[in-house]
Amino acid sequence: MFGRSAVLLAALGAAMVVGVTGGSASVRMSAPLPALSSLVLSPADFRSGATGAVQGSATVGGMPAFVRVFRSGVRIGAAPLLGAVSLAVLEPDASTAVYDFTSLNLSTQTKAGRLALAKAWAIDFAKGASKTKLVVKQTVVGAPVEVGASAFRLPVTIKTNLGTVRLSLEVAQTDRVLAIVMLMGRLNGRLDASDAAHALAAAQQHLQAAFTVANTTAPTISGTQTQGQVVSVDEGNWTGAPSEFSYSWSRCDTSGANCAAIADATTNSYTVTAADAGSTLRVTVTGSNSVTSQAGVSSATAVVS
Repeated sequence: MFGRSAVLLAALGAAMVVGVTGGSASVRMSAPLPALSSLVLSPADFRSGATGAVQGSATVGGMPAFVRVFRSGVRIGAAPLLGAVSLAVLEPDASTAVYDFTSLNLSTQTKAGRLALAKAWAIDFAKGASKTKLVVKQTVVGAPVEVGASAFRLPVTIKTNLGTVRLSLEVAQTDRVLAIVMLMGRLNGRLDASDAAHALAAAQQHLQAAFTVANTTAPTISGTQTQGQVVSVDEGNWTGAPSEFSYSWSRCDTSGANCAAIADATTNSYTVTAADAGSTLRVTVTGSNSVTSQAGVSSATAVVS
């Protein structure tokens, strides 16, 4: 019913109740990715005293992930929670993450889809809570609440032999990451909607910060600056995980100023021409992902001979 995106939620249920298993997967990248641990909620996102009960790397549907589970009693607002779980799953690229997010969101729009999801959650919840002799009697998933264009929230109610547990499940997508946050209210207690909103906003802030592109070391040009020779650019160092680079070569005066773009010079290498004689060269490298972009400019070369 859900496609492979449902694997994410099933895995979250398992991670929540039975712990985290190590694993890895290969992901294509053109620049270093942010640490997965930086993409999930941290103790600083809660009131003082919050601690993680278990955390670590995982593999979800063959993709690398990181899970952090917070102990019972953690607080966002005034009321203590039964627990909180934050999961970040790194997809191969942004388009795949968008597809999975959209598929999952669409599946929650139908009563049948929500029922299937509820049954999956009930099974995982019961397995994890078996040591407390908790028996799930009924699980109900309410209609999704859209939060902007790339996040939604699902209210979940689980009725057990020990009482009722209310949960809020939030899913957000930023660039190549799907983030899932779940808050659990105390037995027979409320779960404040403002707590869920705060947790989702905090998770999105982590993602936004992680995928804000910045050039930390300027690009450099290598090669002989002589007519007919090929020079190339090293993109330099970047943060924010740019998924692609674009290039623009310029011809400048002998001091490296008064630059003008060279027509059709838009790859990571350039063949020096007669028109460059007596000038210097610079290249602008723009790193970008689906969230942000930034340009880095090289120093000027020696004067072309």
